[in-house]
Amino acid sequence: MNKIEKAVETLKYHIVDTTALLVETNPIFSAFEVAIAGISIEKSITARLLATAMGYAGLGGAYGKGRDAWRKLWKIEDNTSEKVKLSCDTVYNTLFNLMLSPPLYLVSGEEDFKKIAIGTACAVGIGFVNGPFVGYTVDAFRDLSGLKTNERSSYPYFVKRQSSLVKKGIAATLIATSIVSMALIYSAKSNYNGHINHNNNNQPVIQETTDWNINSLEERLELRLE
Repeated sequence: MNKIEKAVETLKYHIVDTTALLVETNPIFSAFEVAIAGISIEKSITARLLATAMGYAGLGGAYGKGRDAWRKLWKIEDNTSEKVKLSCDTVYNTLFNLMLSPPLYLVSGEEDFKKIAIGTACAVGIGFVNGPFVGYTVDAFRDLSGLKTNERSSYPYFVKRQSSLVKKGIAATLIATSIVSMALIYSAKSNYNGHINHNNNNQPVIQETTDWNINSLEERLELRLE
């Protein structure tokens, strides 16, 4: 393989690994950011767009290469047990999220260190719980894109035996599902915020109406007594 072919292959791995990483993590992080960390929808969207840009700018490829190096450190082979593979991905993803999250939220415009700490803690927790799924998604996308056959024992055979065209269709469906999921999450949060604001805005009106009715009743009683 000459230098040009090697560069092209590296670029393909970078794009595929980045896409897999974003497809799996963006909906989960958007939900945690707006529902638990208390980050606004606008700042969460900024963080997700920034993460996407950073991913395709090189971070996604770095994640993939770092994961491959981490697996070599753990001496992971195709015939290694799924339990060891899952543990390897769990530790790697947890450490990756711990290093990435604080600067990401700062650059996104979040200045509340408490929210940044909560967001980072969530990211670390997500990394621990979600690490195996991220690694699995990366391996799946490499197979679906035709870069590398997925030899994991848990990988569905009916997917493995599909044609290249069908596999690319599956990958496109997963990408679309991820984007739609994020849109639904933000829409639900926006509707919830609107409902809360509506109720808060109505409270003074209700109180004012109640006070007016009480005052009106007192005036009527006074007139009758006279």
